[in-house]
Amino acid sequence: MSLRVSTVDPQQVAQLRRWNGLLRDGYAVGRQRVWARSDDAAIAQFQNPHPTRRSVLLLAEIDGVSVGAAEAHANPEEPADVEIAVLDGFRRQGVGRVLLGAVRGTFRTVASTIRAETYSEAGVAFALSEGLDVGVRESRQVLDLPIALESPNRTPSGVDVLSWTGPCPDSLLESWAVLRSRMSDDVPLGDLTRTAVPADVEAVRRNERRMVDQGYLLVRSLARTDGDAVGYTEILLSRHDPEIVHQDDTFVEERMRGRGIGRALKAANLRQLMSLPESASSRFLQTYTALSNAPMLALNRAIGFEEADILTVLEGPLG
Repeated sequence: MSLRVSTVDPQQVAQLRRWNGLLRDGYAVGRQRVWARSDDAAIAQFQNPHPTRRSVLLLAEIDGVSVGAAEAHANPEEPADVEIAVLDGFRRQGVGRVLLGAVRGTFRTVASTIRAETYSEAGVAFALSEGLDVGVRESRQVLDLPIALESPNRTPSGVDVLSWTGPCPDSLLESWAVLRSRMSDDVPLGDLTRTAVPADVEAVRRNERRMVDQGYLLVRSLARTDGDAVGYTEILLSRHDPEIVHQDDTFVEERMRGRGIGRALKAANLRQLMSLPESASSRFLQTYTALSNAPMLALNRAIGFEEADILTVLEGPLG
């Protein structure tokens, strides 16, 4: 058996499509209603690389047959994130270990910590054997679309919710950046390394430009009381992958929790999503919530989300 690992050049479209297809097939084994990045989305993402992030795309072949793939990214002074997929018929042959070794070699001078995600107990066992520890477990929940919503939206007294699609309005930009920073400090991460996100309006604008360039519609809502922003939520709809929509952050400041603001934000944002022509072909919305975050799990269940599977995130020394 001859196992070879090569680096994928994003400019080589045929190779990039083959690599993305392997990840897609590997992630889907044994799972239902799985999001899979389309080839067009992969091309848009990797042919326009992030200005500060180091990325590597790896393809594994046995005797010329593609059997596995890895995707890894590292921002300066942050853990290197890695995902590995091996086709079902080629597991337990050392493919994942070789791919992980190649990732470690690539990022040895860039990061000191590695972080991996898996949906299977076999994946957890593999990561543990490689020196990683479980950091957090998250419930991946899905909501069938379209959804019928209450009308009018029930907003708590003294709270107003603003909704829009696209980049943040200039008048709300600073508030959005501050809430985004507070979200990064608040989100349950278990034993994972927490990286601070500064309240940087330029960083918000850079991220918006990249997301729009990659074909995403940004569906957003922000809650205010007495003119002060106290919470926000965001949904990402890819024009390349409209069937599966992604519920991203939902955050309410601690002092304002328990008043129904989170539910009002989610309902308003779902209403905004359903109003978009691009959502006509959307079939479900997915979100991730830490198993320790009981209030958000309960809110999602009340809206209609159902658990699809469990994501385990592990972390350890790069080695």
